[in-house]
Amino acid sequence: MAKTEIDPTFHLKLAKYEEQSAEYKDYRRRWNENPKNFIVDDFPIHIDLETTTSCNLKCFMCFQSFDPPKPLKMEYELFKKIIDEGVKKGVCSIKTQYRGEPLLDRRMPDMVGYAKEKGVMEIMFNTNATLLSEGTAKALIDAGLDKIICSVDGYTKDVYENVRIGARFETVLENIETLQNLKESMGCKKPIVRVQMVDTPTNHHQIDGYIKFWGQIVEQVAVEDMLDWEAEDEDSTPLEDWSCAQLWQRLLVLADGDVLPCCRAMKGGTEKLFILGNAHETSLEELWKGEKLNRLRSLHRKGRSHEIKMCRACGLRKDVLEMKK
Repeated sequence: MAKTEIDPTFHLKLAKYEEQSAEYKDYRRRWNENPKNFIVDDFPIHIDLETTTSCNLKCFMCFQSFDPPKPLKMEYELFKKIIDEGVKKGVCSIKTQYRGEPLLDRRMPDMVGYAKEKGVMEIMFNTNATLLSEGTAKALIDAGLDKIICSVDGYTKDVYENVRIGARFETVLENIETLQNLKESMGCKKPIVRVQMVDTPTNHHQIDGYIKFWGQIVEQVAVEDMLDWEAEDEDSTPLEDWSCAQLWQRLLVLADGDVLPCCRAMKGGTEKLFILGNAHETSLEELWKGEKLNRLRSLHRKGRSHEIKMCRACGLRKDVLEMKK
């Protein structure tokens, strides 16, 4: 039976900033224990909801610069349908973003507010922060956003703008500082702000300075490895003692309603590698408990993830293989 490695970066000890109710503690327990014990709850603990596929930047390491998806926004009625089902059946957290820049969708504060009012415990999204104006920041605070992950690949103008093509460093810095100042003036601890960068040859030399610079401004700082979005580098090496945690934690719903088993079930920005079904036609509970996903779980549980094409090229699996060399 395989061993499941839990991604330690997904929540980054948000509990440190969260009043730990019994419900919150149970949520965090299940997030960690379900994958290790291969427990499939009646509904995913977390749902990724792609509200828009579009982005306003063309960063060189991102598929938006070489394989951009067709511009599309999730229908608001579908968003509400998913939230309503999820809250009724026990979803604990959502992320309102996948391939696109969520703040291009002006409905974002309303979406956050709807999910929070319905009872979603933890709401977050990734953003490049270029559109995080003072008005938007205040609206997100008022809506109850729990965490915002800002992708900022440097701490100086030259390095940052060589990675984040189309952005201005001064604007992003001002936006993040404004959000933090608003939180202080409004007496709010949330959203917790995490700033992260992708480690590339352009900014690798800045890592130490980056952590020091942004650590004085935000609550969390992280450095992420660069992903192989084209997924060409497959590795068929067996990994009998490893299973991916995501199959026991979460589902991903794309803007068109297609449901994927994990956040790596795509090649680049356009090719869907494994579709479970569509949320317009089928409930997420049915897809979560369905034959397709259970077949994936069975292979992972048995240490046979290398028999699944998309999993052979997955960055999470390749990281484990690299560590074992």
